[in-house]
Amino acid sequence: MTLMPSVDIRTLILLLGLGNLLLFLSLKSFRFVHEDHQSGVSQSWAYSKLLQSVAWMLLWMRGEIPPLWSIEIGNTLLLAGFGLESLAAWQFATRRRPSWLLLVVVGVVLARYPLNQLGGDSPEHRVVVASLMSAGLFGLTGFALVHLRAERSRLQYFVGGSTLLLAAVVLLRGIFAALPAHSFGLLDNNGIQVATFLALFLLMLTNGYGVVLLDKERTGEVLRALAMSDSLTGVNNRRAFFQRLRTMAASAHRNGYPLSVLSIDLDYFKQINDSHGHAAGDAVLINFARRCEASVREVDVIGRIGGEEFAVAMNGADANEAARVAERLRAEIAALPLAILERPRALISTTISIGLATMYPGESLDNLMARADAALYRAKRSGRNRVRIDDTPAPPQAPTVAAV
Repeated sequence: MTLMPSVDIRTLILLLGLGNLLLFLSLKSFRFVHEDHQSGVSQSWAYSKLLQSVAWMLLWMRGEIPPLWSIEIGNTLLLAGFGLESLAAWQFATRRRPSWLLLVVVGVVLARYPLNQLGGDSPEHRVVVASLMSAGLFGLTGFALVHLRAERSRLQYFVGGSTLLLAAVVLLRGIFAALPAHSFGLLDNNGIQVATFLALFLLMLTNGYGVVLLDKERTGEVLRALAMSDSLTGVNNRRAFFQRLRTMAASAHRNGYPLSVLSIDLDYFKQINDSHGHAAGDAVLINFARRCEASVREVDVIGRIGGEEFAVAMNGADANEAARVAERLRAEIAALPLAILERPRALISTTISIGLATMYPGESLDNLMARADAALYRAKRSGRNRVRIDDTPAPPQAPTVAAV
């Protein structure tokens, strides 16, 4: 009794041809393709399925049509489809299409015919050449999905891992075909052939619809990022800032380390808008956000609270450390005027006022922010362009009653 099912190879090839055609038609009729003209990822993926469909149908008709079509053109189109799929995977993972990879794909497609001729009319030689080249392209596709994209998910690991597994199976097919004792042609039925074509069929389903799911997953990530980011400056918006601040406050209360908040306002910002226009005002806000990101600590959280008001949450920073960061930021903003790109000679000098408060044990976030805002108002009343620290004494703690 054998564990490998007995399946007709020609039937599997027909299923691969029809399945890839249905995938192409499905992808072309889906929003996934029609709304992705800018990146081109989904277009490439869809047309890779069309190339593979035509190739598999030509291979299926081997013996019924001239060898030029069923061997040379069929295998060339198949490698081109695998190569286009690899290019789409790399563009999905890195948001660009590497020129070296395009050269590799073109080189593989063009090299197939002369390499085939080295074996004459040997079907075993053609199997070896096609298997090794296909395995290499599958390996590049799987590597891109598993390793290159920064925001890797379980779905991406599954699709990429399945592709790498297929690359290993196809590589084994090529190695077996190269051994004299195990040589075989395209339509010969044996264990490695059945395993290879079953793997190809399953991967067709996995990466065909898996890439649609990956696209939806990426779109969801983008929408979540947009919902949590300020559209102008790119820092956290008000909602996201306070969500993260609540998490930081809960951790600080639980672990007993300090948490400080900077409340920041750009001085005379209305005058900038009135004198230079709203475009210049936007440029000042963007410039401030970039300088703020460069000045504060990497672990600090920056948010745009509204208009020209920003805030920085500093986990683990006591009043002294937070004051040093605040003063450094204030000095850097005051020292470097902003050049307006649309008006080369126009420089805008701006300053900021900062209020600082450090959380008391058990203090609510509303009270913490109110103290930081009060310190900010004192900085503005004192002449602006300065840092003021809230010095409200901590309320007395309720006495702890020992258990009897």
